[in-house]
Formats: sequence, structure tokens, C-alpha cells
Amino acid sequence: MEFTLEKHEELSGELAVWIGESYTIRATPYYDNVPVAVDIVDINGQEIGTDGYYVAVDDYESYCKVVKVLSEKILRIDRM
Repeated sequence: MEFTLEKHEELSGELAVWIGESYTIRATPYYDNVPVAVDIVDINGQEIGTDGYYVAVDDYESYCKVVKVLSEKILRIDRM
């Protein structure tokens, strides 16, 4: 799958948003005391799943890797 990365400002703060043909992945650092919170919705706006990584991430590359791993996990569970 291919995604386009955008930065969005919402009430919850800054979000990194990966937008694809079938899914939108929203991830934000330090939301509700979770260092990396990930939420995936489909093209109809239905939530597919959420997950979080509870260890601090120090750099952008690590942040992107964590989001990728969590997103794959959520999508894999959705397909089962």
C-alpha cells in the first residue's frame, strides 16, 4: 500500500496523517499520555482499530517505524 504523509492540526494537537486509497492512519505523539497513539479509519470513516506504543520515541525515523508496525498489526487483525 502507498500512503501520502500530511501534518494536521486538530483539537488533540498535531497529527501525522498517512492517507491511502483504502485507509487513513492518524498518529500523534504523546496523546493522552501514550507516546505514540495510532488510529486507523477506512474510506467511509469507520474506525478499523487503535493501538499505542507506550515507550518514548526519540527521533522521527523511530516514530515512523513504530507507526508502521502498529498499523500493520491493526490491519492484520482487521483482515482476520
